[in-house]
Amino acid sequence: MEIVIGLLLSSLSLYCDFTDAECLVISPARLVVKYGDPASSNCSSDTPVQMGWEATQGGTDLTDKEVKSLNWRVDSVTDWNIKPTCYTEGGQCLKQLNITVYKLPDSVSISYRTYPDPMVEKHHYQLQCLVQNIAPIERLRVTFYKVNTTGEQTELDTQQKSKDNIKTPENGAYTLDFTPSRDDDRAQLWCSAMLDLGPEGPQPPPVMESDRLNITVLYKPLITMSPGCFSMRITEGDTLSLNCSANGNPAPSYGWLLPQSAPAPNTTEERSVVTITNIAKSHSGEYTCIARNPPGNSTCTVNVEVTVDYLPIIAGLAAAAVVILLVVSCFIYSSYYKHTRMGHYQLKDRLPRRHKNKQVVHHNGMDQSFM
Repeated sequence: MEIVIGLLLSSLSLYCDFTDAECLVISPARLVVKYGDPASSNCSSDTPVQMGWEATQGGTDLTDKEVKSLNWRVDSVTDWNIKPTCYTEGGQCLKQLNITVYKLPDSVSISYRTYPDPMVEKHHYQLQCLVQNIAPIERLRVTFYKVNTTGEQTELDTQQKSKDNIKTPENGAYTLDFTPSRDDDRAQLWCSAMLDLGPEGPQPPPVMESDRLNITVLYKPLITMSPGCFSMRITEGDTLSLNCSANGNPAPSYGWLLPQSAPAPNTTEERSVVTITNIAKSHSGEYTCIARNPPGNSTCTVNVEVTVDYLPIIAGLAAAAVVILLVVSCFIYSSYYKHTRMGHYQLKDRLPRRHKNKQVVHHNGMDQSFM
């Protein structure tokens, strides 16, 4: 007996499904209604029948007369689970109105789940977007955004709750894992909640955004050194100047490690620039800049080789040799000239020679000598 009743009910269900399209038509077949707003739909049949509406709001009894259409109307929908159903006499035909009752969120906010003070580069944080009192929550899409200091906007993530068929308003909490970089310093984060109710819903889909969250990111120094972290050559006697500027938050302090033989350098107030005048060959070696701030340290080393320019020395020696040669030449020439041109004269060579056997004869008061 139970089997026979089950077969009869199955046959009736199949008959109703088959004849639904023929006996009752609901227009519009789907409604999207904001909570508290009015709603209406019309049920019609090709042939006159007795029909009615069964609903928690706006329901009507079966009509006394056979009609081709019957309207369902509610001034203010306040039932989240309302399911208006049009039916005919004896329940031979049933057609349910597909209705979605929605509510926009009371608020959308973004915050840290654990508040950092402040963020640090490459550390991991979790942000939370809280959407309060929204329905149906399964049609909600939450998107996280970031905009940097140049105005470039980036979509970080989009999330949607699983379809659990909850009709009543709910609070939704959506989380984002965020790892900031140095480029994110002074950026802004926010989230938006979009209620996408399909083509029957409001167009474009309503969107509510949170306030923007201004973030500060601390990061260790990144040295941008001039002439750079490599080897360089400089000529002895020149001035060595190394600029160790670094980008860090907070602003870094600077220190230098110099070769032991190097003199105390002249540095700027921030010690980012080191200067050594009249550098000597003994000052060759590694010059290391250290930039420090709370997130960390960075170093940059320049291998300085001081070379000697021998060309001026050679030129000086050559000039000295020429001068010496000229002096020697002048001295030799002067000595030779006096010896050869002027001769050597002695007094004895200019006096007459005297012999042992000579006589002096006086003639006319003049003396004459005879051998």
